[in-house]
Amino acid sequence: MIRRVLLLAAGAVFIFVQIAQAQLDFGPYVQNTSQNKAVIIWYTKNSESGFLRYGLQPGEWSNTVATPSGTVHRVEVSNLNRNTKYYYEIGAGSQVYATGAPYFFRTHPRVGAHVPFRFFAFGDFGDGSDEQWATAAQLIQQDAKHHFALLLGDIIYNSGGRENYLKDYFPVYQDLIRHSVWWPTLGNHDIKSNQGAAYFEFFETPANNPAKVENYYSFDYANAHFISLDRELLFTGNDLQQQLDWVRQDLAAAKSRGQTWLIAMWHRAPYSAGSHNDDEETREAFVPIMDEFGVDLVLCGHSHVAERSFLLNNHQIVSQSLNAYSKESFTPGTIYVVSGAGGKIENVDPHPLMAFQLGNVTGFASIYLNGDTLIGRWIDDKGEIKDKFTIIKTGDDAPTKIEAGAETMTPGRFAVHYPNPFHASAPGAGMRLVFSISSPAPVQAAIYDMLGREVARLSNNKFFPAGRHELSWSGRDADGNVAAKGIYFYRVQAGNHIHTAKVLVLP
Repeated sequence: MIRRVLLLAAGAVFIFVQIAQAQLDFGPYVQNTSQNKAVIIWYTKNSESGFLRYGLQPGEWSNTVATPSGTVHRVEVSNLNRNTKYYYEIGAGSQVYATGAPYFFRTHPRVGAHVPFRFFAFGDFGDGSDEQWATAAQLIQQDAKHHFALLLGDIIYNSGGRENYLKDYFPVYQDLIRHSVWWPTLGNHDIKSNQGAAYFEFFETPANNPAKVENYYSFDYANAHFISLDRELLFTGNDLQQQLDWVRQDLAAAKSRGQTWLIAMWHRAPYSAGSHNDDEETREAFVPIMDEFGVDLVLCGHSHVAERSFLLNNHQIVSQSLNAYSKESFTPGTIYVVSGAGGKIENVDPHPLMAFQLGNVTGFASIYLNGDTLIGRWIDDKGEIKDKFTIIKTGDDAPTKIEAGAETMTPGRFAVHYPNPFHASAPGAGMRLVFSISSPAPVQAAIYDMLGREVARLSNNKFFPAGRHELSWSGRDADGNVAAKGIYFYRVQAGNHIHTAKVLVLP
């Protein structure tokens, strides 16, 4: 008898929830967060006044905000504590449409804080394909470790119409966007219908530029600064110039605030050999600014493949290391990642500036930052890591120390410092080798030619304390002769840890 009553009660609750949820059209989803605010949006099938309750625990609501009568409900909650997780529920009248542990949002950490965080980055996905759904399933599997996502354009196919979002965006990603902010950038397919009207309806960005437009914007998260640029609508004449002027001012301000990392995104990749080749327009308009301000990472889509460049400056390779890079503060050198296979997939051809390329596989980039270390991965829809790279910031204002652990590499970390390549015959020529070790160790370091012959000895088992160190090579051999042009290798051994990478010497 008790079991029957419980079953009846459970059935009544289920029916009540179904009736309540039937009033909800789509959402809720989180937008435009900062250190002290967040925006929650949802749509109802009928015009009604709604409410949002929020607090530090599910069911323990410290605040309630009412919404005006309508079908679109937007609530901005402010005066929040930074780096805090808040739970929320939404409804109307006596009905609750969404509540419980899955419904929450996070405020940002203090600007400049050295705290670890992760984010997704992917584009070219909203096409309703099996590949889109497979990638979405893997995003859900990985979601607990990530704090937000960057959407690299072509969010919805084929024309970016409102009906396409309702079919191939909200139903696919609702379990993610109800608690995670997805920061967008415009793609060419997103603007085909009414100049991107649906994009601007569903996404809310800071619009923190003089024109007060949401086409391009920026935000801070911990010690990283993110900037989203518009390649599609405001990319000609005075509109473009106004955008470029703002980009320079914005990046300069981020550097003056002491932000360790500068990360940019836009849709069309300046370097790619996938479904699209290099985008000359962004190479001419955006890339020089990335070089000027020492932007660390650029994320793009458009090409339906996965690619990751060497460290580049002025369209040239700065370091030919395949997966580890060292940068001193905001020195030149940018990694360009193409992650345009969130649903659409195509072939890829070789590209001379790429350290990694993969075609016909769907997936996403996952970027981890912790203080002075950035670790990037490209993960396929089965959860397999297909690519991994590391950037380490060095210098007095960004000390480097890499410890062994799940999110670091080896206890000793080595990387070629700028410049690579370099002209050995130029006055004052030379290359610095920057490395750090987490415990004292003897260090053996030397330069070798392509035949494995030692050209120069940089350290002969000299004992180094824990910390950051530099060795230099003048571009000359042991007898003082200028090294011939060509490819050389350096080899550094600290204790049991060994690192080898290419060095290109020019005449």
